[in-house]
Amino acid sequence: MRVKRFTGENVTDIMSKIKRELGPEAVILQTRQIKEGGFLGFFAKTKVEIITAIEEKPQVKPQVSGTSQNGPLQTVKTDAIKKAYEAYREKENEYAMENTGQESLKPSNIAEQDLLERTKSELQEMHSILKEIKGHISKEDKENPEPLHKWVNFLITRGVSRELSNRLLYRVKNELVEGQWDNSVLVFENLKKQVANLCTNTQTIRPRKSKTLVVALVGPTGVGKTTTIGKLAAGFSIIEKRKVALVTADTYRVAAVEQLRTFGEIIGVPVEVVMTPEGLKEAIDEQRDKELIFIDTAGRSPHHDLHMSELEAFLNKAQPDLTMLVMSATTNLPDQIKAFERFKDLSTHLILTKLDESFSLGSLLDLLVNTDLPVAYLTNGQDVPDDIDAATPEKLARCVLGEGNPNV
Repeated sequence: MRVKRFTGENVTDIMSKIKRELGPEAVILQTRQIKEGGFLGFFAKTKVEIITAIEEKPQVKPQVSGTSQNGPLQTVKTDAIKKAYEAYREKENEYAMENTGQESLKPSNIAEQDLLERTKSELQEMHSILKEIKGHISKEDKENPEPLHKWVNFLITRGVSRELSNRLLYRVKNELVEGQWDNSVLVFENLKKQVANLCTNTQTIRPRKSKTLVVALVGPTGVGKTTTIGKLAAGFSIIEKRKVALVTADTYRVAAVEQLRTFGEIIGVPVEVVMTPEGLKEAIDEQRDKELIFIDTAGRSPHHDLHMSELEAFLNKAQPDLTMLVMSATTNLPDQIKAFERFKDLSTHLILTKLDESFSLGSLLDLLVNTDLPVAYLTNGQDVPDDIDAATPEKLARCVLGEGNPNV
């Protein structure tokens, strides 16, 4: 790692120096104001000091075959349970055959007899547990009739959990008569309806002329907050002709600041760079003549308590009207749920990004049924301001199910 200290009169000049010398991948380690010059403590000039670094990219360790990134116990398949049960039955039969006709044989001592009894007890207990699991699986499979089984498999391939897939098809079965279960067109249309019914909690940004609307974007690192805020600002300023300002508190990444500055120059809106919560409040107060102020925050790891506390400090000063939690569709469902739980108390809405980069958008449905925040926007590419849509139940249903009927 290469570490370097930069000083200057203001943040803008220092950022330009950092970009020239270290490039856009430089990481901000520390920022502070310092005093230089003067005599006996008098007439010293206040300057800004930024310490930066270039981090070497870590080598990606090859994944061990047969295990997932989340551990070998992340998902237990129904087929695996069935096979385990069958294997157990084979072993149990072997045990029974070995002991047939040997009732008269007695163990040589009490220790062996105790061991034998414990083994029998463990086998019986295992038998009961596996029988209960098998019964649960059989009941689950019987909930949906044979013509609808293929639709459960379809939903699972789309990324929807088995439990939620069964719930959806159970509703489809109850709304259609038995003679319609083989009709793929009717089943798919009803399935779209059921999915859309789970996605009705949507709400977009609604500017007001009487008062400035302050909107902050928060979320984990790498979910596309800066690109998304550029799309929103461009859409409202260019298409809707709203008066917009941008404020970035993401001074951890030089590239993020430069990216937002470029957006601002292209669409003709002011961009303020702030380094402290107090600076954020001052920037918002200076832009109160605007209809919309968008705040870009640094990506925060939901596992890092200090970083989350810093984010809370910025939001407490800004007091945004809306706080949009940005989440990537490429993140696996367990991590999505954990991130949501960490950010939900700070958030009022959801934005789902990178829909074009995921092959299993069905997992978004599991996320939505586990959350209570309205979905505001969906993004599906890098083009500004085109690749962003207002979320609707119908659009979310298309994301989950895909565009076409797979069984026609």
